[in-house]
Amino acid sequence: MRFVYVSGRRCLDFAATVRRRDSAHEELLTHPQLLSDWAVQAGLLDAAIDVTDDDLAAALALREAIYRTVMARLEDRRPASAHVDLLNEHASGGRLTPRLLRSGSVRRAGTASQLLASLAADALDLLAGADIENVKRCADPGCTRLYVDASRAKNRQWCGMSTCGNRAKVQAFRARQRGSARREQTGHHQG
Repeated sequence: MRFVYVSGRRCLDFAATVRRRDSAHEELLTHPQLLSDWAVQAGLLDAAIDVTDDDLAAALALREAIYRTVMARLEDRRPASAHVDLLNEHASGGRLTPRLLRSGSVRRAGTASQLLASLAADALDLLAGADIENVKRCADPGCTRLYVDASRAKNRQWCGMSTCGNRAKVQAFRARQRGSARREQTGHHQG
């Protein structure tokens, strides 16, 4: 499976491993190995790691805590204490640490718990930093992805142009075409 990374923060990309939270709820991390695949594709790890069913369950709980805590912040609500506790618990653990090799290259490796600690720490960094003021939810009604709007004018509407933005532009174009075709038909009937 190919994952999408358009949120501007790894913790938000991780939170987006569920599609359509409000409707069809499509889980992307359906098997422990997919968590490893996600981390490798995200550039957090250089090679696959072992992930157990318990690791995956912990990852899914952390993912929900990240999403719901960021949403609470966006909606000016206090986050649930269970989510705060879970984020703090994971963030206090040992994180993924790159290692410099004698060859001069850097190796990114670690464990599932270190991966979760790194994602939790990224979420806390996001919540405590200036980027949180620029976090938005995608304007596509079917998308529930959160992203950091890094555009100069802060007017980005979609999580990504290659995903929801392109779909919205195609829909708008087709709507204009249908409207134009209707105007032509009514114009011909009147003439």
